[in-house]
Amino acid sequence: MSDEPQPPSALDWPAKHGLAAALLDELRVRARRRRSLRFASAAVALAILGALAWQSPAISSWRKPDRGRIVVSAPTRQTLPDGSVVELRDGADISVDFSGPLRRVTLARGEAHFAVATDLSHPFVVTAAGVSVRAVGTAFTVHMNAATVEVLVTEGRVSVDPAAAPDAATLALVDAGHLAVATPTNAQVTAIAEAQMTDRLAWRVPRVEFSATPLSEAVLLLNRYSTVRLSLADDSLAVLRISGLVRADNADALVRLLVANYEVAAVPQGEHEIILRRR
Repeated sequence: MSDEPQPPSALDWPAKHGLAAALLDELRVRARRRRSLRFASAAVALAILGALAWQSPAISSWRKPDRGRIVVSAPTRQTLPDGSVVELRDGADISVDFSGPLRRVTLARGEAHFAVATDLSHPFVVTAAGVSVRAVGTAFTVHMNAATVEVLVTEGRVSVDPAAAPDAATLALVDAGHLAVATPTNAQVTAIAEAQMTDRLAWRVPRVEFSATPLSEAVLLLNRYSTVRLSLADDSLAVLRISGLVRADNADALVRLLVANYEVAAVPQGEHEIILRRR
């Protein structure tokens, strides 16, 4: 053993006075109490976490059956002070000024469709990139491109006026089913086929994204928009879960999705109904 002196101990004074045993007993009691308190705290923490897990949807969502999802994407729709309705394609921006004798709308960018409320004393004027489109009660789209402004009339008649034109002879009258392609100095008008009209206006039709959606819910939604009605011949098809993206007015697109991917057969019933059954 080493003869070097040992450092003083916390037990030296109690040992000298015969209290070391009592002190050790007290330390053991206090240690047991600390362990009990730690155990109780841990139990409380677990209880709190358990309560949160039961109440929190993010944590307890696994307890709930997956009901699927439907996302409908549609253009932004605004009703103006006069009752006219504007639909804005993604990225479009307008400003409105109805304070004077004209109902003025400025299209800053993008494409918009206008369904104009009739007011003979207050013409409705849309201005875009130096081109003015004037209407009273009609419906049309205005689309700003990099170098031109396109005006597609879906109902009634509008006048297209290039603001920088040298004389009034360049003003163009555009009837329903016609397209005007205008710059600040001139406008050219052409008739447009119905199929082209449908393609150009397709952005106005809502898109529907199904994600593990019961077929009964998908059919119910599309039947609201489409002229073709879908029916389920087999009740078991109601719970068939489907995923895909279709136009809300295109029942045929949903039928093609089902036939190609879900072992479903489609049986036409006349021109406006399709019966869905299992293959």
